[in-house]
Amino acid sequence: MQETQENLEGRTTVAFATLGCKANQYDSSFLEAQLRARRFRLVDFKEKADIYIVNTCTVTDRADLDSRNLIRRAARRNPEAFKIVTGCYAQTKPGEVARVEGVDLVLGNDKKAKLLDYLELGRPERPMIEVDDIFRQTELETFGMASYSKNTRAFVKIQDGCNQFCTFCIIPYARGRNRSIPIPRVLEELRSLSERGFREAVLTGIHIGTYGHDREPATSLLELLKAIEATRPIHRVRVSSIDPEEVSEEMVELFAGSRVLCPHLHIPLQAGDDEILRLMRRRYTVAEFAGLCERLAARIPGLCIGTDVIVGFPYEDEARFENTHALLRDAPVHYFHVFPFSPKRGTKAAQMLGQVPPTLKKAHAARLRALSEAKSAEFRARFVGEEVEVLLERAEDVCQNGGHSEAVWTGFSENYLPVAVTTESGFSGKLVRCRLETKEGGTLAGKDQPGREKTAEGL
Repeated sequence: MQETQENLEGRTTVAFATLGCKANQYDSSFLEAQLRARRFRLVDFKEKADIYIVNTCTVTDRADLDSRNLIRRAARRNPEAFKIVTGCYAQTKPGEVARVEGVDLVLGNDKKAKLLDYLELGRPERPMIEVDDIFRQTELETFGMASYSKNTRAFVKIQDGCNQFCTFCIIPYARGRNRSIPIPRVLEELRSLSERGFREAVLTGIHIGTYGHDREPATSLLELLKAIEATRPIHRVRVSSIDPEEVSEEMVELFAGSRVLCPHLHIPLQAGDDEILRLMRRRYTVAEFAGLCERLAARIPGLCIGTDVIVGFPYEDEARFENTHALLRDAPVHYFHVFPFSPKRGTKAAQMLGQVPPTLKKAHAARLRALSEAKSAEFRARFVGEEVEVLLERAEDVCQNGGHSEAVWTGFSENYLPVAVTTESGFSGKLVRCRLETKEGGTLAGKDQPGREKTAEGL
């Protein structure tokens, strides 16, 4: 594969496999857009390709194993392909990754934006490692007009890295310290997305609650949200995960009166017991989390609150688990992402005594997932009879109604309700008003209310 970049363009096939978080998905989308612009042809990872790129995750040891398996599959499909491994596993364990059969190039997170340069060099004769110290990075590399957009909403990466070093998490070593995009560039990106037809954008990153703390002069997520509210560069903006201590009273008031920010917040809890939170090195108490959720629910009508919770963290006995269960049962939290604790090499939590048996983790996870399903169903039922704005994503079914053909589209309301909308004029990315009438299989359903859509000018 010792060809020049010009010879490769137009006929070389590239296949991506991406594991892990939305920030990783954003990075892959950025790289895919770069390759398309240079006329590389993207194909499914299951197909034979000239170049395979595996963008790895390392949040658990299982994620490392999944990454290795994907690399081996690529090597079996085409032993002669140029096989590149990047992402968090490549960043934290480059030597281990390079020893996986078939790997040609290990590319650190700090090198992703230079992918085209490495492709131009061609496939090396022996495995090559290009990984630098991620903690020396002071700028955010992958940001631009290629915001991640698999469906109708776009994901705008405003921040990368994390300074918190929770005892269960390896991510600071994979992503480096907090790095943020200037507010004017974020607003420019949101305006561009709106001009390209997107109606919703999700602000994402690794630890977006620390957005702007690295800038000179320092700024904050609150200042960014204020600028978005003032300029309204896109119809609606959804904010991804924010830690409890990062949601100020001023931010609560901003959401309460906003015409742009979606009434939906994801606030990680991780554990509902103060001693477990201390062992995790989290920076809030159970009472502070519960109080914040109560204030948010009281101030923001229709607000949907989601959370993350880890079960089976070291020293979590039955009493401590019951504290978590009771908190999530009683607090105005409407869905949970439940993760059984998985020891990760290189973290303090993996070395702790008091590890919880897998059977107990499984049982506790099942109880929390059942509670989450019940609370989510209860939350959805509150909105039957109300009118919401739904962003249509995909058509699920077509039916005949007299002489008219109607389609059932699925999408999400501004407060993250999954809705099935019957409409005669649907298309992916359309915003419709919908009166919620029935609940089918856990998904709210209703009919399009033509002429009731908000315009960008009428926000």
